[in-house]
This record gives sequence, structure tokens and C-alpha cells, in this order.
Amino acid sequence: MERWVSLKSGANGDEEIYVPPKTRLDPVVRLKEQREQLSLRALADSTRQLNAAHDHLAQTRARAAADVRRSAQAADWLLTELSHTRALSDVRHAEQAVHSATAVSTASRDKYKDAHAGAEALRKLTALRIDEINQKRDLVERKEMDEFSMLRRRPEAA
Repeated sequence: MERWVSLKSGANGDEEIYVPPKTRLDPVVRLKEQREQLSLRALADSTRQLNAAHDHLAQTRARAAADVRRSAQAADWLLTELSHTRALSDVRHAEQAVHSATAVSTASRDKYKDAHAGAEALRKLTALRIDEINQKRDLVERKEMDEFSMLRRRPEAA
């Protein structure tokens, strides 16, 4: 059973919110969630880098595919051929950058999955512990109410 706490909320009267009981696992859960957030940020960064690498690759491929030859002297054609060779080299470098960015992205995705799984397991464990605490509180409260009702029913011996 959940515990609801009344709070004063100005002119509206009472407002009730749920306040879970504190457990010894709370600091550990907080640390795991921080690690999960850091892993998620790293995943976002690596995804951005991967997208940038794909964009750069598309641009270099477009430059390499462009035909800039025109009728000119042999020296101009030689420069154009050297430029095309350089563009193909840039494409290879861009492909390598995409490959390394993909590896980094995969590693950060795996790291995030591990961090998320660990945090989720601790959150579930904490939820179970909170349920146990609430059940114990309810049991104690029921016993107290039973004792109180027994005292009220007992005839006074005076």
C-alpha cells in the first residue's frame, strides 16, 4: 500500500502526494542513474559524430563523382587527374572515419545498454524493497487498529 502525505497548497486546501520510504539502496540507485545518464550522453555524442561522418562521406563521394574535365591543355588534364586522385583518397579517409565512428557508436550503445540494465535492475529491487516496507507498515498499523478496537470494546471494570 502506498503512503500519501498531505501538503498545504495555498488557497486550494490540502494536496496529497506519494512519498516513497527511503531505503539504503537509494544512493546506489542515484549513482547508477547518473552513470546511465552519462552513457546516454556519450551515445548521443557518438551518434552525432557518426551522422557527421556519413554526411562528410556523402560530400566527398559527390566531389569525387563530379566530372570537372573540360577541353584544355594536357597540363590542365594532369592537374584534373591529380585532383580526382586526391578526391578518391578523401573518400577512402571518409569511409575509414565512418567505420571508426560506427565502432565507437556500437561500443557506446553497448555501454549504455549495460548501464541501463544495471540501473533498471536496481530500480526494480528498490521498488520491491519499498513494497516490503509498506506491507510491514500496513501490518503494524492493522495490529494497532485491532488493539485499539479491542480496548474500545472491553467493558470498563470500575
